[in-house]
Amino acid sequence: MKKFVIISLIFLALIIILPFITGLLYSPNNKIPGNYIGNKLEVKGRMMRYYQTGNGENIFFIHGSMGSVEDWEKLYPLVKDKYRVTAIDRPGMGFSDIEKNDYTLDGNAKIAREIISKLALKNVIIVGHSYGGAIALRMAIDYDENIKGYLLLAPLGYVIDDPTAGIFTTKMISIPIYGEGLLVFLDPIIGEAMVEKNLLKYMKGDESLFPENFIPFRKELWNKAIAMATRARQSDNYNKEIVKYSHKYRGIKHSVSIIVGDNDRKQLLLQCDRLAREIPDCKYVKLKAVNHYIQYARPNEVVKALEELSENN
Repeated sequence: MKKFVIISLIFLALIIILPFITGLLYSPNNKIPGNYIGNKLEVKGRMMRYYQTGNGENIFFIHGSMGSVEDWEKLYPLVKDKYRVTAIDRPGMGFSDIEKNDYTLDGNAKIAREIISKLALKNVIIVGHSYGGAIALRMAIDYDENIKGYLLLAPLGYVIDDPTAGIFTTKMISIPIYGEGLLVFLDPIIGEAMVEKNLLKYMKGDESLFPENFIPFRKELWNKAIAMATRARQSDNYNKEIVKYSHKYRGIKHSVSIIVGDNDRKQLLLQCDRLAREIPDCKYVKLKAVNHYIQYARPNEVVKALEELSENN
């Protein structure tokens, strides 16, 4: 019995101490490989990846909970002749650095504003997808005369009940340093399967509309300790933070358009319905037989909404 207790204590010490040591030594490689698009921009000590293409009115893309500048790949060729597009890898995602205060809507919104300022973008239309839509809403609450309007694709806007958030998937991974250390060991085992499972859920019904390499590419790019830890920490902070902002939507002064697919999660559809009622003069489009990735399933609808925002403001 004593031997069993000693072995158990050693095992417990290893699963607690080893990830902390690994997390302390972990240093993500955020250098952009030669076969990827984009450049780096220093933002208050962070090196952030961004991608620009096209000429004309400024469009600024903010991707979702996991994602990168590639999430807008179907839109780039459709808009580059009329708009100058700027897309970013949010903090901790893709090839962008992250600091301890960046795991929030507020932190992401500040970084987005700073990049817009550093790149001297004027009269910008902000496009946010999913969690990126929640970031855009956070930006819209504080009126900025440099922003022309907001286009929200399947946005989060209120408290969510996330059945995938658990002790391991959110809480343990959210622990500073320990989370990265734990993921260094676990990502090679379960990371790619988790990425694929989530993507298939959000692609369901629209699979034929995605590029052939959509899942393989994201399994490679997203299956990194820093990205997985960032997603967990954002999820852990989200509900606590959104209650501070969601009651302010009625005071938004910018033009806002929302597009959602009717095959998306019921909880998100209800949130979009509520947002459309609470945001003044909000234009709301619900697309039939479309799931979560609207920019892949209906890119022409996104372009149409951008044109309407541009012409009417």
